[in-house]
Amino acid sequence: MKYKLKYVDGHYSRKKTIATEIGSILHKGLELKGISKMKGLHVDYEYLKNVVENGSTEESDKDKEYIPGTSDIMMRYFEEWFKEDERTEMCYNDKMKIYFKDVLPMRMEDPEWKVVGTEVPFEMVYDERCIVHGFIDRIDKNVTDGHLKVIDYKSSKKIFRNVDIKTPLQMVVYDLACIYLYGVLPEEHEYDFILLDKKQETKDGVCSKGYLKRGITKINSLLDKIDYMTITGEYPPAQTPLCYWCSFADMFHTPNCDEKYAGECQYYSLWKPEEKTFKVNKKYEGSEFV
Repeated sequence: MKYKLKYVDGHYSRKKTIATEIGSILHKGLELKGISKMKGLHVDYEYLKNVVENGSTEESDKDKEYIPGTSDIMMRYFEEWFKEDERTEMCYNDKMKIYFKDVLPMRMEDPEWKVVGTEVPFEMVYDERCIVHGFIDRIDKNVTDGHLKVIDYKSSKKIFRNVDIKTPLQMVVYDLACIYLYGVLPEEHEYDFILLDKKQETKDGVCSKGYLKRGITKINSLLDKIDYMTITGEYPPAQTPLCYWCSFADMFHTPNCDEKYAGECQYYSLWKPEEKTFKVNKKYEGSEFV
């Protein structure tokens, strides 16, 4: 259902949240440090801190985009900024201290690794079925044997379960992008939780024959579903707890709803962090995926 509303109907939500805005500017700080590292320049931490706190302007061939800094974000989301989350018992103010003290100065300092790409863009054709494009947060090269490691920054509240990163679709796409960009598969993955100063690394089985087979199966399954929806005109909703963060649900249900598109999907799960339930707002009566 969300696929239809977004990609078929063209209802692109511009709704921003404190989590997405903080994630953007913290990525920018690490990206700028990575650029300095690649150029062999001195890292000016005062400059990086100033960018993160006061914002950055992104320029492209078409336009300019301002990325708000944490000072602006704090003022606009004041209550949320100082609210402790139950999982970490920290507020964003506490987490920013971790970012400036332990994350920004310590990342990309391992002499065994060299930064070869930061916010790396890619665009490729997958199996003559679709065009895939995106950005990889960082790519490092091992100075001893030259193998690659893909690093993905996360500004979420918790690390993943091991089962969730066994064959992550996002990383499989990044692996294929590395073949397109560098001609080789990465041998390591790293999830860097930049508000918690925690890392999750995956080495064993990364880009093995079994891993790639599972990953390709996931991608093909997703594309098969899209083909099914396009042919039948049926767009079955996924009624899961993730509906709570969907911009197309009703305004009273989700804090992320976009006023312009609120309520366009009535088939959302009624699950909320404070009220866990299997109930749904409206049962879907159409065809389901086989």
